[in-house]
Amino acid sequence: MSLAFWSIFYLCIFLILMFILAIYGMKKTKRAIDFSTAPQSYSPFVIGITLTATAASAAAILGNPGLVYAQGWPALWYAMGGYSAMALAWASSAYILSRIGKNAKAKSMADFMGIRFQSPLLRFITALAAIFSIFYIAGQFSGLGLVFVEAIGFNYLTGVIIGGVVMAGYIMIGGSHAEILTGFVQGIIMILLAIVIVVVVFINVGGIGTINEILTNMDESLGSDVVFNDPMFGPFTGIAIFISLGLFALSPQLSKLWLALDEEKNVSKALLWGFFGMSMMALIMWIGGLGSRVMFPDVNPDTAILVLLIESLPNWLSGLMMIGILSAILSTTAGLFLVVAVALAVDIYRDTIVPLMKNKSSEDKLDRQVLMLQRILIPILVIGGILIAQNEPDFITELMWLGIGLFTGSVIPALVIGSLWKGVTRKAAEISSSVGFLTFLILLFGVGIIMDNEFFQVPWAAAGVSTIVATVLVIVLSFVTKPMDKSYVDELFKK
Repeated sequence: MSLAFWSIFYLCIFLILMFILAIYGMKKTKRAIDFSTAPQSYSPFVIGITLTATAASAAAILGNPGLVYAQGWPALWYAMGGYSAMALAWASSAYILSRIGKNAKAKSMADFMGIRFQSPLLRFITALAAIFSIFYIAGQFSGLGLVFVEAIGFNYLTGVIIGGVVMAGYIMIGGSHAEILTGFVQGIIMILLAIVIVVVVFINVGGIGTINEILTNMDESLGSDVVFNDPMFGPFTGIAIFISLGLFALSPQLSKLWLALDEEKNVSKALLWGFFGMSMMALIMWIGGLGSRVMFPDVNPDTAILVLLIESLPNWLSGLMMIGILSAILSTTAGLFLVVAVALAVDIYRDTIVPLMKNKSSEDKLDRQVLMLQRILIPILVIGGILIAQNEPDFITELMWLGIGLFTGSVIPALVIGSLWKGVTRKAAEISSSVGFLTFLILLFGVGIIMDNEFFQVPWAAAGVSTIVATVLVIVLSFVTKPMDKSYVDELFKK
């Protein structure tokens, strides 16, 4: 049987399972908050594996190994940031996010920021930054297109459209419950994929020493002796991606999962499962990226893992592994759909626009309206993502960083420091997030794209600078602006 046959066969089984879980999630979705966060509903094992699935997107399976394939060992700055720094970020803030989220009854990360700092402005800024996740969604769609091209033979745009329609379907049905349940299953499949990739490389090439020796002979710039050899991973951009990816661990689609954890005492267990899953994903980038360059030195970097699997495995197993890659893309995109839909329906409409209206609906009617609006927004977001992703990008990872960088460089410094330090003031958080937001946009789109500055055309360079600016501002200004009410802050932080 051909690879296309096996891919379609497994895909049908996979989609049936996803929609069964979505229908189960729909039965548990009674209110708008159930759709957006599924508060205190799942065990640490489920949340830990879902964290892995949501964090490990098309970039983790295709784009990041593609960067390592193209640039060798220097690109492992991305791996260190993507996996070790993310683990540190979770460990430092997960307890507080879970606690404050529960005490504040936050419906989203924008709501979390609005409540933590008693600031409608911060709620709005956070929601705007979350809406930029449409670029991240487009990056996932690009990954879908590549999978369908390589595994089934569809053209790129057809694959993008099919994948978008499928994702919209099961998220519209089940919301956050569907996202978490399907993400858990997808995470298990992805861990199996990582094991297969490592085994394939070690059997066909050998250990790390052998891989490095071959790469160095091919091109010295690919070897482990070189640390900074490319504008994407230079002395600043290499460190910037390490830090920015650590902060990415607190982006809304990941942070909101801590609100779904059943009990705060289970945070440590969820962290351990998350660390395990992310370690397995790191192997795909590290071993998969370097190994595929040795085995297949003349392919498109973003398809290197696909080629590695298709050329090294029998069709029945390659088809199954395609589902692992599809899982990575679907799990992350599901979370992103919800983040943007919640930002528009809950944070901007319900919590920003409705309070300004003279004639307000009853709370029950408003809740039904918001739930319906979130579902309606999903297919609209699919159309937007398809339009952005209709032409295949040079690097999937760079496209996604248009969405990631704005959030990490504006909102997350105030989010992290405000979760760890009670002394962060409302004014400091508002100013630092606003300035970080504008700094990222000016550096990337103004200096980088319009003025054609190569350094700031790398999205994480702009994210790194804006993160530094926002971090300095939130700390310094907290010492010189009016403190928040101590009893209010203590109530949020209480155990």
